[in-house]
Amino acid sequence: MLREAEHLLKEFVAYVENAEERPSILSLYLVVDPADPANQADTPAWQIYLRNALTEIENQLDPEQVKHWKTVRLSDTSEKTEWARTRLRLENYLDSYRPQGKTLVLFVSADELLAYELPVRLRNHAHYGWMQIKDFLYALDEYEQHLVVLFAQDKARAVSLFLGTSASDVTVNLDQTWQRKDSRKTAHAAQIARRQDELDRRFVRYIADEINQVFVKDQDVDRVVLGGNVQLAHAVRAFLHPSVARKVISIAKIPFDAPPHEIADQIRSIAYAAERDHELILVQDTINMAKAGKRAALGLSDVNQALDVYAVSVLILPYPIETPILTGIVDELLVKALHSGSQVEFVRGEAANLLLTEGGVAAQLYYTL
Repeated sequence: MLREAEHLLKEFVAYVENAEERPSILSLYLVVDPADPANQADTPAWQIYLRNALTEIENQLDPEQVKHWKTVRLSDTSEKTEWARTRLRLENYLDSYRPQGKTLVLFVSADELLAYELPVRLRNHAHYGWMQIKDFLYALDEYEQHLVVLFAQDKARAVSLFLGTSASDVTVNLDQTWQRKDSRKTAHAAQIARRQDELDRRFVRYIADEINQVFVKDQDVDRVVLGGNVQLAHAVRAFLHPSVARKVISIAKIPFDAPPHEIADQIRSIAYAAERDHELILVQDTINMAKAGKRAALGLSDVNQALDVYAVSVLILPYPIETPILTGIVDELLVKALHSGSQVEFVRGEAANLLLTEGGVAAQLYYTL
């Protein structure tokens, strides 16, 4: 699902980049979660925020542009009606909109509208001008989908959830149980007792294949945690496809019947540590490559140059963006990266601090410049 969001955003970025003149974009992040009590009032809180945000934006625009939005046609191409057409396009979309996710992200111009509902909660935000995509991309990077598979005698349970490693937000995407297909009616009691703590090879293979199939159907799953019966977890891991086994970050003692939110609480520290380790290694490797004259770039000037010639395979940025050298330009860097098909990685903590000592931004390249 999140890869679909990134694909849609790339299409919109291509529109922005190909425009003869850079269009003004209305970027909106709206907390529309129907479960939020503030959104259960007659007028939901997100609608109140949006109304106030639009008023604030219009107070800074030419009054001539503002007054036309209720009468303008989308087919109008006049520059004077750019905001009016943007506002009308937004209103047309919201007329039939019914919240389903937690955060609605909108990028609206006079000619295009991109809408996507994220399964995680961000902060309300509105901006008119250069498109604001860093929070959207951060959400795709930060809120990863984890598959937790728990084992018990003759059954396994798979829970797939979107988990923010540095926030309390969690969204359950899947919760299903696989049962053992064969029976043991002819087995003697003594045999059952001896096999109580393990499943036979056939069932282990069956569960491993089911886990492999999850990755075929849902390529957004980033990491795997195995739990419940630890002996069975190790046995199943041995039969996973190598590409799936590499995503297993831990085998933990998580009760088989634990509710999804308790599972999320138990794996949060595991996920956080795995993500920070990955980020630190990524930054260290990139810095070493750049200093050795290999396929990497450090600092705003070199990275920007690499983006201009479509040489960046991975753009690496600290989050949150607090360094003055990146403030005001980071969204433009991200637009370039998406347009050229670059992967974007945000790093935090120790990795971010290390990156800031080396120019605040880095990139791995397809070739040496």
